Amino acid sequence: MLEKYPKDVKLVHMFLPHTRELSVKAATAALAADEQGKFWEFHDKLFENQSELDDSKVIEIARTLKMDEDRFRKKMQDPAIEKLIDRDLNAARELEIRGTPQPYINGRPLRDRSLAGFVNAIDKELKR
Repeated sequence: MLEKYPKDVKLVHMFLPHTRELSVKAATAALAADEQGKFWEFHDKLFENQSELDDSKVIEIARTLKMDEDRFRKKMQDPAIEKLIDRDLNAARELEIRGTPQPYINGRPLRDRSLAGFVNAIDKELKR
């Protein structure tokens, strides 16, 4: 969709970590990785390794991606990251989102998640 509508579509990624401490840590790590331009790479590695995810695996992923480990560890402690995650959790509660992924097009939940569903919804919004 980003390629098809480069000037009209924006991807906004929000976090909805489970209440488990580990999922919050994973979200925190991905946001910390973003400071070094590694958000999506880190994000993908988290999902690839979710069955063995723990504190040491998070650091191992940072090393694998050749990140500045000290800078990464410091950013993991940044209260601004916790605020971002809390903001996303509050928005999800307000929108009554209980699971992910949950795509929205201009604030409306997308029910038909097929390629055609995305195209139809975006075209409809663009005609407004």
